[in-house]
Amino acid sequence: MKNVIWPTLVIAVSSIAMGCASSGPPVSPAQLAETESVIRSAESAGALGLAPDLLQKARQAYNAAQQASGRGDHEAVRSYLLETTTYAEAARAQAQTEGLKKDASTLHQQSDDLEALVKQLQGQLRNP
Repeated sequence: MKNVIWPTLVIAVSSIAMGCASSGPPVSPAQLAETESVIRSAESAGALGLAPDLLQKARQAYNAAQQASGRGDHEAVRSYLLETTTYAEAARAQAQTEGLKKDASTLHQQSDDLEALVKQLQGQLRNP
């Protein structure tokens, strides 16, 4: 009886360990490249200067995904890639928002300058 239980137990534990190690199908290189492009998009939007903390978190999560990939922990890779994308998209959105705020402020100042110029010209027309 012991001769049957021991090999069965070894096979069962080995199967569980292999199942945990593989944790699903591997992440494709295209998924890694797509996630990396989301980070580049955030950088292009100005996140390095306008959302550096979020961009750094995205890079850290991407590095963790690469490490998990090296270990063959595919589930962790997927989780880290999702985290990377979330932080990178937030960084891009924050950078774009800050850029739009700056543009709005500039336009508001230009509007005020034009309004002052119009009043000045109206005053000159009234008092030639």
